[in-house]
Amino acid sequence: MFYSTKRNTPLNLCTVKELTKTLVFLLTLYQFTYRFNSVRINSLIDFCPQSALGPPDRTYLGGPFVLVESLKVFCDLVETQSFSKTAVLNSVTQSAVSQQLKSIEKRQGKQLLEREKRRLTLTAEGEIFYRYAREIVRRFEEMQHRIQALGGVVSGTVRLAAIYSVGMLELAPHLKSYIKAYPKVNLRLQYDQAQRIYDNVASSEIDLGIVAYPKPQRNVDVLKFTEDDMVVVSNPDSDLTKNANIDPKVLEEFPLILFTPETPTRRAIDRFLRKHSVRPNVVMELDHIATIKHAVEVDIGVSILPKLSVQYEQSWGTLTATPFNNDTFARPVGIIYRKGRSFSLATQKLIEILSNGTPELIPESNEATSAAAAS
Repeated sequence: MFYSTKRNTPLNLCTVKELTKTLVFLLTLYQFTYRFNSVRINSLIDFCPQSALGPPDRTYLGGPFVLVESLKVFCDLVETQSFSKTAVLNSVTQSAVSQQLKSIEKRQGKQLLEREKRRLTLTAEGEIFYRYAREIVRRFEEMQHRIQALGGVVSGTVRLAAIYSVGMLELAPHLKSYIKAYPKVNLRLQYDQAQRIYDNVASSEIDLGIVAYPKPQRNVDVLKFTEDDMVVVSNPDSDLTKNANIDPKVLEEFPLILFTPETPTRRAIDRFLRKHSVRPNVVMELDHIATIKHAVEVDIGVSILPKLSVQYEQSWGTLTATPFNNDTFARPVGIIYRKGRSFSLATQKLIEILSNGTPELIPESNEATSAAAAS
């Protein structure tokens, strides 16, 4: 019989299976590590917390903990593109990060990263090394989180990415609640373009993504998050501000500043305008919502944006938002994740908070699949 640490409480069968998987993974990882034990790499010890390792041993890699910590440094360097940020994330010096990279490349006998104008680019060998290193780190962290979860501890790192037009106004209440409830979790939030978010979710480089007009794909599932009301945004001195609401047909009289054609939100705007037989006068196409808002502020034209995205500008008096009449134009926003992926407890808790405790899966349909393929 298996027992938990809480007063000899029996563990259920699912828990036993998870622990068995963990033990198998640890044995495999240790065997992988053991192959390098004859190699003397002094700098690797500097990358692992001594509390986890005990007294430093500089004659070999020192076991799976040192290997995973060193691989994590390499992965963080690739993902952050910054020696200083990687140093902070791993509580080491920038010099130690540089030494770690040199040690790994020396051991592999290949250059893994190239420095080009303040940017780090993976070589062909580096791509292979990074892909496997990322998976080892992810599996090891997942194992640690599952063990901690048995004691009710929610910790670890959750990587969340959102499109630029989903601002902090939408995310802030959820993230504030999450950070307050689970202070031991390191939540990494980044903003990116929709397609890159889909790609990074599918490759497990991030845990969750938040995108507009989400579509299930071959390796990606979708949960409902929220809906944005789309409004006409204009300079406060524009003639559009005289109306409490706007007939879409009126937009033909004004220069339009819209998202670039490949974005899902732009495609939805185009469908909405066609539905109302509007022939838009598009004078500018931009891929970043902040740039669109600045262009509208200086009165180059008007735009169609999520209402929440201009709430601050409305309060400052630099932009005006006017709803459409008779026809609601709402933009669905969803949470995407890799299909079949096993989540850490920290990621599960974030999903629960983002979905208000009731995660609702968006089913994949033939129409959705076709639309996703076309996007």
